[in-house]
Amino acid sequence: MALNAYRAYGVGLRCSGRSVVSPVAVSPSQTLEGTRRIVARRYATESALSSKKKGAPSAKSTHKAVGVSSAAPKRTPAKVEERATGHVGQTPAAAQVKTLPKRPSATKTALKAAAPKTPKTPKTAAPLAAPQPERIEKVEAELTPEEQQLQELEALQYFGKVLRTSDPYGQPIPYSLDVNLPRPTGITSVKKYGSLGQWWSQMWTNRLNDAKNAASFFSLASDEAIPGYRLGHMPWYKAFTFLAMALKTRSTKNKAWSAGLRKQALEAYVDLNRAVSSRDTKHIKNITTSEYQSEILRRIKKQPAGYTFRWKLEREISPVRIESLRVTQYYLAKEEPKFGSRYLVHALVKFDTEQSLECYAPNGAAVHEVAEGAVKQSNGTIAAKPKRVTEYLILEKRLWYDAPWVFREQRWETSARQI
Repeated sequence: MALNAYRAYGVGLRCSGRSVVSPVAVSPSQTLEGTRRIVARRYATESALSSKKKGAPSAKSTHKAVGVSSAAPKRTPAKVEERATGHVGQTPAAAQVKTLPKRPSATKTALKAAAPKTPKTPKTAAPLAAPQPERIEKVEAELTPEEQQLQELEALQYFGKVLRTSDPYGQPIPYSLDVNLPRPTGITSVKKYGSLGQWWSQMWTNRLNDAKNAASFFSLASDEAIPGYRLGHMPWYKAFTFLAMALKTRSTKNKAWSAGLRKQALEAYVDLNRAVSSRDTKHIKNITTSEYQSEILRRIKKQPAGYTFRWKLEREISPVRIESLRVTQYYLAKEEPKFGSRYLVHALVKFDTEQSLECYAPNGAAVHEVAEGAVKQSNGTIAAKPKRVTEYLILEKRLWYDAPWVFREQRWETSARQI
């Protein structure tokens, strides 16, 4: 018993770095085995003493006190074994000792999982070069009028998706539809053209205009959207008359489909001229649009200040006539319009009237040409000489709005040799 205690004391001194002379020579393998037994005895002794004084300790506290893992017994470091055996260098037993892999703690694992992951920036291709203005102009020049109108409709759809609070279908329309002013092509008018080919081309242009007029009226009739004309319920056998009625676009009869449209056009024409003579720019902006509005406002600015104008429609020399009519579905929203129809209407209308314009200086004197036999009235006015005025104006109406017709463009009649 005394010998075992002495050996334990000697091993403890060697582990602490002190030198001690052992009375008995011990081999390295015996020393390693004895070291393991001593560690186990110390573990048991300390556990018994702790249990006697403080009660049975938990396995966790005991293992922590002696530095022994609960998973496996702790191996003796190679350096300690070298000191215990008194040899320099690694022993065969120490060479077998391997360092256990270091396990990450639960706290570090949780922090790593909670940390935000930075997304990897995908590799993007080099930006494409911007199209040259010359190339854009070349592409636009190659587009037909129908393709340009299609691009405008696509732009409206995109505008409605981006700006949902705005009305994309109330924006100004840059171009008029392909309305055409027909010219006489009778046998007697052949000499008015430069060549027989020009006359033949104009004749086919007129026929194509008639076909488009009929198609436009037929579209409005099928949607019950003819301005100023109500078809109502019609028996099936009378539906065959639709084509015949649609071909009468330029008719001036009261029973034609164009009768209501012609009446509305004349009322809008009178309203426009009265607004121009009274310089009512606010109302002019409501009933005009596009380049025609700019032209009318320019004329008003050129009028001399302080002068007073009075316009009057004397009579119609010839009834108002629809020369060309074009319609297209311009309202392209998914839901139906709350009012009217989806169609946009452009009509080229001929106004052949006799009208007069009175002009008075700031002192009240008449500066216009007085009509023959006119008598000065009690209010100081005197009638002006009527003059014939023939105008070809393009009117526009969006049938999904309860709004008046607006004037957007003026066309001029040209001679056959100028075609």
